[in-house]
Amino acid sequence: MSDIGDFEFERKFFVRDMPAVAASDPSPLLIAQAYLFVSDGYAVRVRVQGPAPADLDATPAQLVTALGDEAMGTMTAKGPAAGGTRYEAERELDPLVAGQIVSRADHVVVKIRSSVWLGEDGWVIDRFLGANAPLLMSEVERDGPVVDLAIPAFCTTEVSEDDRFRNEYLAHHPFGSWSDDYLRELGSRGPAFVDSLGQNRFDGA
Repeated sequence: MSDIGDFEFERKFFVRDMPAVAASDPSPLLIAQAYLFVSDGYAVRVRVQGPAPADLDATPAQLVTALGDEAMGTMTAKGPAAGGTRYEAERELDPLVAGQIVSRADHVVVKIRSSVWLGEDGWVIDRFLGANAPLLMSEVERDGPVVDLAIPAFCTTEVSEDDRFRNEYLAHHPFGSWSDDYLRELGSRGPAFVDSLGQNRFDGA
């Protein structure tokens, strides 16, 4: 990112089952991120990440410690999202400092991220741990607005405009506490996809 900040352009999807293609990533990441400030769409986040350890049955603090020397740290300021676009300014942090902040924070999201290339786009599939399990989400990000997107079959419904699926919301309101209500809601209304960003195409991937 540039020194004066940047914007992110992404679309996000709820996923029912881990897609087989996720296994093609030989080096999934463990991501632990603490939300230090959240209000009206604005957020300040500290993240530490590194190669996912084999043993995931641990507390967030233990998982962060397990990253060891391969960890990377960042601090990010975010603005409100609109139309798949969000202001995001990211800076590197010493991973030891980032890890200590995350380990001490009250509102933390921990997930395993697998990255895959499908067609013209790079996708990530996030498997959330702890209180946000069993949430699965996929994201696609570009350098500009994500239009005319080929949407893989594993994307059950789009949540780009559903604030409940923003990480800062999940840090304060874990998915495990409202997953049953959401699945009933999804079953009642059915899948939906943003139709204001060009022509969606649905792939059989």
